[in-house]
Amino acid sequence: MEILDCTMNLKRLLIWFSTVSTILVIVGLVFAFFGLKILPVDRATLLPWQSAIYGAIMMGWGATLWRVGRIAFRRNDSELLKALIFGLVVWLVVEAAFSIYFSVWFNVGVDIAVLALFSVPLLKAIALIKKQSASSS
Repeated sequence: MEILDCTMNLKRLLIWFSTVSTILVIVGLVFAFFGLKILPVDRATLLPWQSAIYGAIMMGWGATLWRVGRIAFRRNDSELLKALIFGLVVWLVVEAAFSIYFSVWFNVGVDIAVLALFSVPLLKAIALIKKQSASSS
């Protein structure tokens, strides 16, 4: 009975976490298309506040990549490595698309470079894990 309770609690927690994550993506879509100017913030404060938020998001995302990436590499977890690539591609493709739309060309180059810098070790690790799995089978 205790195992069943634990499973039910984990399922509820997964639903909770997934729901909050989905809401975050939706809010991100709203801000990407309408900007933070839809919020009740003084215009003189908006740009510095946006910059601080952008920096905070990059710190959090970077910390998440660092921590989850290290776990994935240590565990030889190709599924987790693929999830990291998925998140990176969504982030950098959307960011590059908006950079193109707003003609911020240097950032397109930055996005391509960042994607390459993260993707190379992730893709190589996935290939190595796949090769190791095939040889041990």
